[in-house]
Amino acid sequence: MTTTQKELSAQERDKPIYSTFRELADHGFSLSPGICVFIASVHTAALVLGIWLFAAAPSDWMWAGILWFTAHFFLGSLSTTLYSHRLITHNAVKHVSLPVHLFFNLFGQIFSVQGSVRRWAANHSLHHGVDRHGKKELDPYSATWFPDPVRNFLWSHTLTHLYNHPETEEYQRSHNAKRHPVIMWQDKWYGLLTTFWIFLFPMGLGFALGGFTGMFALAAGSMLGTVAVQHNTWTVNSVTHMWGVTPGVKSSASNNYVWLGPLGEGNHHGDHHDFPRDYRNGFGISGWLLDPTRYTILALRALGLVKGLNRASKHEEAEIVGQRKLAEVSMFKPLSREAAALAEQLEKTALTLKNEWVDALAHLEKLKRQSKEKAEAGRQELLRDLELAQKAVAKRREAFFDAVDRLRSHVEVYA
Repeated sequence: MTTTQKELSAQERDKPIYSTFRELADHGFSLSPGICVFIASVHTAALVLGIWLFAAAPSDWMWAGILWFTAHFFLGSLSTTLYSHRLITHNAVKHVSLPVHLFFNLFGQIFSVQGSVRRWAANHSLHHGVDRHGKKELDPYSATWFPDPVRNFLWSHTLTHLYNHPETEEYQRSHNAKRHPVIMWQDKWYGLLTTFWIFLFPMGLGFALGGFTGMFALAAGSMLGTVAVQHNTWTVNSVTHMWGVTPGVKSSASNNYVWLGPLGEGNHHGDHHDFPRDYRNGFGISGWLLDPTRYTILALRALGLVKGLNRASKHEEAEIVGQRKLAEVSMFKPLSREAAALAEQLEKTALTLKNEWVDALAHLEKLKRQSKEKAEAGRQELLRDLELAQKAVAKRREAFFDAVDRLRSHVEVYA
């Protein structure tokens, strides 16, 4: 495919490629009996044991089950967002220490119950790949494969995990990628690790402390936690790619609204897709303020357990935000030829001002880097340059947003 994702219109990008689920078999998909039985069994056990826990269990063991459920949910969610997603799939930091790898692979990430870290990262890499090459048939949990929202939601949220996907060249390359030795070891023994931490450990601990009542109570907490953390993560695949409020998000993600979801991963998801390597999950105050995973990464850095945070630079953020503003206005087309000509002229002016704003920010960042390296003797002159550069950035930003406001007013009047 020579047309890149950036060149595709939203209509072209989101055009359905399948009509019904039955067509999947003709394209190399097949249901995985083992996964189907596992997910169905866990959901059934969660329902039955959950009813027993709240309706018939003794009060002290009911609270023990709730505590186990809560711990399972937060540990599984955090392990997915922080480790599998940001640290491993997107390399949000330059170095992850061995203790972090050991903790999440031997313990924490098991509670997400979504496959090994290696497999999870491989599928998620394919998911983000569509933003680069536009081949959305390779996205394992695409929310735009089908012509109606019901099928798209069911597929992206749950059904995709029940199917064996066709092994394309891209699929094989992603799944065969070598990762840290601890991740490779976990991938080999994932089934046994899951059996121990999700089933044997809570049931054995519960039985040792309270006989069969304790066993069923902690088993209920484990099953409820498993189902909750799975659906919590899956909402990012479905909800954030089907509904959103920010025009101009250039990726396959649709939303950019404030929603904590799985510990911040649903918050500003459009920002994340537009710049995946950022250790934060969004731009602006709400993008990073409501992001518990971000603060956990900062805590790990403070402890020396991870090093070298990756993030979008100020001028990269400005480029993305500026393009969105222009895309938002370009959604409305003036009816008359004269109005369209004036709108085109205003749009060119706004684009020029956007580029000047981005260039000014890039220059400011360059000066800041130089200020850290410059000898003390030359710092006064550099500080004056920095002050002038900051004023230039503010001036160009204001000019760009004023131009966008003029363009919006024009198209709203004549649309």
